[in-house]
Amino acid sequence: MDSLKTIEGKVRSILQENEDARNDDMVLYLVLCNLYLNHAGSMPLAEIMTRYKELGLPSFESVGRTRRKLQERHPELLGSLRRQKIRAAGEKAYRKYAKT
Repeated sequence: MDSLKTIEGKVRSILQENEDARNDDMVLYLVLCNLYLNHAGSMPLAEIMTRYKELGLPSFESVGRTRRKLQERHPELLGSLRRQKIRAAGEKAYRKYAKT
């Protein structure tokens, strides 16, 4: 697996070029997997998720964290306003959940 800095560079590049990836972590992960493996889009999801280390793919969680970090630092990489509102509401709900 590449270092986190390498993942960050790839995620940033995808976010700059692909608005759908800014709005949806699943799309982001699929695009990233296709960068690492040309045939990733035709592989069963279960194979990708259970063999990601063996395939040399970053974890889904690392990609999501990297997206959040980049979007926090670079507002131009944020998703649509609708998606931003949905994420903000989800974060608020999670914070409430975490406190209980």
